[in-house]
Amino acid sequence: MRSSSGRLHALAAAALALAVWAAGGASALAQTSSLSSPQRQYLALAKAGVAAANQRFADPRRGWYDARLGDHERFPLATIWDIVPLFEALDGIAVAEPSAANRAAVARFGAGAERYLNHGLRPLPGYSPYPGDREAGTKTWFDDNGWWGVAFVNAYRATGTRRWLHDAERALRYIAAAGWDPGSGGVWWNTSHPYKAGEALGSATLLAALIYQQTHAPFALAQARRFLQWANGPGFSAAEGLYVKSNVDPTPIDYIEAPLIYAQALLCRLGGEASLCQRAERLKAVALARFGYLLDFAPQYDAIYLQWMLALYALDGDRTLYSLAADNARNAQTRARGGQALYLLSWNGEPLPAAYAVPGMLQTHAATTSLFAWLAASAPPG
Repeated sequence: MRSSSGRLHALAAAALALAVWAAGGASALAQTSSLSSPQRQYLALAKAGVAAANQRFADPRRGWYDARLGDHERFPLATIWDIVPLFEALDGIAVAEPSAANRAAVARFGAGAERYLNHGLRPLPGYSPYPGDREAGTKTWFDDNGWWGVAFVNAYRATGTRRWLHDAERALRYIAAAGWDPGSGGVWWNTSHPYKAGEALGSATLLAALIYQQTHAPFALAQARRFLQWANGPGFSAAEGLYVKSNVDPTPIDYIEAPLIYAQALLCRLGGEASLCQRAERLKAVALARFGYLLDFAPQYDAIYLQWMLALYALDGDRTLYSLAADNARNAQTRARGGQALYLLSWNGEPLPAAYAVPGMLQTHAATTSLFAWLAASAPPG
């Protein structure tokens, strides 16, 4: 798990109020009734998952969420990577059911998410791992900035509040200025520059494409094209037919592939570049064959893969993608719950390997919850 040596600053309690789910009145009931029966069921699961996260991981003294149950470390609060699935779960719920209560929950969380912005970073502010990081030398991950920016775009989708879109644009500008290697291309893993990372490239490309979809900003389109040019060159394994984990490890990983596939399919539809759609279709087929049907990597990775395969389903209508997400959600619902009504196990019901998780992680529970939320926001085939 990532951590930061940055000093914890006091968090504004009002900005960091925890989401409280309410009945919502006639308007919310009307919005829920417009959903299909499966969507309503997933929505109920997602709301219950968020409520459990609020109950079990809330840290009232610090006004935010802890990374793990009973966390007694010096810096116990969730890092970006720990908590981004919860941000996505709230976004998905509000997209599925845009009630005033759900939009307010996104707004409250978004205000807390802004506390990760580090104005000390150079050459531009960006999002550092721990809330309150302010030092210029804080080690900062570029994939964190990508995933956080994507969650802010989805917060804008859910609420229409341009503040969240501005926050997403901050992440993209930081990646473009500090993460991109101007010499040989590619996006660094973090500010220590150990290697070029597929996770950073995938999240940055997706973020640029989503911002372009919302704003038609030339800067966002230019970044998406620049990232994709590298991805489809040095970042691609011809032997595997998919994108690589890094420039030192050619292994394809599911949560790198789906964002890059979706970004190209989306840009194709926005700009009419048929070659991007054709490439996305080829990559989709290879990814489905490579990663299989019932996933067993780890929830925090597989949930991202399924979220963007669901988004691709909304673009191309391939019902296989919906079934993939729904069947994995069914697996998770029936097998992944450990004690305390939390989804702390793998989706096949086994303890997660130590390489992927430690016991009692918010991330594990929230990732499974986010899958339910995005299924609630996705109309089933037919």
